[in-house]
Amino acid sequence: MNTSALAEALSEIDNPAVIEEVLTESSVDIQSASLNNNQPTLQDLYNRYLSRRRNRSPATIAQYKRTIPRFIDFAQKHELKYPGSITTEIVDEWVDTLFETHEADATIVTYTKNVRAWLNWISKRNLCTGSVVHILNKDDLGLAPNVRDAALPAAEAIGTLHRLQTQRRGANRHAIMELSWNVGLRLGSIHSLDVPDFHPEGNKLLLRHRPETGTRLKNGSEGDSKPGDGERNVTLHPKTVDALERYIECERPDVTDEYGREPLFATSSGGRASQSTLRRWIYDATSCRWADVNESELSCDGTCSPDSDVCPFSYSPHAIRRGAIVSHLTGGLGYGDASERFDVSIRVLKRHYDPRTKEQRKNDRESNVRNAWSDRSASNNRVRS
Repeated sequence: MNTSALAEALSEIDNPAVIEEVLTESSVDIQSASLNNNQPTLQDLYNRYLSRRRNRSPATIAQYKRTIPRFIDFAQKHELKYPGSITTEIVDEWVDTLFETHEADATIVTYTKNVRAWLNWISKRNLCTGSVVHILNKDDLGLAPNVRDAALPAAEAIGTLHRLQTQRRGANRHAIMELSWNVGLRLGSIHSLDVPDFHPEGNKLLLRHRPETGTRLKNGSEGDSKPGDGERNVTLHPKTVDALERYIECERPDVTDEYGREPLFATSSGGRASQSTLRRWIYDATSCRWADVNESELSCDGTCSPDSDVCPFSYSPHAIRRGAIVSHLTGGLGYGDASERFDVSIRVLKRHYDPRTKEQRKNDRESNVRNAWSDRSASNNRVRS
């Protein structure tokens, strides 16, 4: 509010308390505007940051150029041009977009680490608050880039699930591990699930894009602007149905989120379990305490904790998804069906998930090919006879 408008507004107010409140708020607005007008822009600070680090390796500079501008673009889309306008809420929203877009912890750590260093550099110049720096700590974000990110082998998955079912049947760790291995869901998809999305009578799970009430699917829905459709119905293995039913009956807290929805995975204190909480549950479910291997083969002494020091034996959520897809493809699921079940393109399936050689792929599809010839073979036989 400019001074002329302020004077005009005050002239129409009779209540002294209201006048004082307006003056206080106007003073804050004027100070903020003045501060921003005297500040360099985020783009200016990014350019200066790069110039001060021109002695870094080309790979490091390339990493800066790949990560920091993405945050600047996000801020500008929210009409934030100056560092003094950056809030913890904006930083949290940006982190949410990283979780939606990337699955590997190591990738998310790379983005948050570089932006955190840049914001810390800005904060030292008193151009933004230190709080926006602190919330990008990888431990607070539930990230553990050193966990195993290779595909979880089927033998290990089955052994782990057996031990969880035997010792912790229906616990949140058991339920989320069963679901992750059976359906190969992205962490954001697990986070989006509500209790009504689970249909045990039909061994079915519904995945729905609900951005207006706080949850998203990576590829959105058929009706939005995203190039794909993450919404789908998937079939569940009977053991997965049993684990989810047991979890809902015995362990899931009876809570709703801020939108009145019933999150499938929830905490008694916070409603819908956050993605960082889900990630910690998965780290714990795949840690040394549930590993189906000889103790001499473990690289951990058993004192690890998913809330502080993640077990080096743990697998990342993306490693479980990758292992689940590999297991389904190896078991004979076709590319088309796998593409729809796991919400991933056939091109990506072939390039990143299918471990079979060309000869193995030919052998696996041979019976289906011969079945497609059955009518022709029968016709030929009738002619010969």
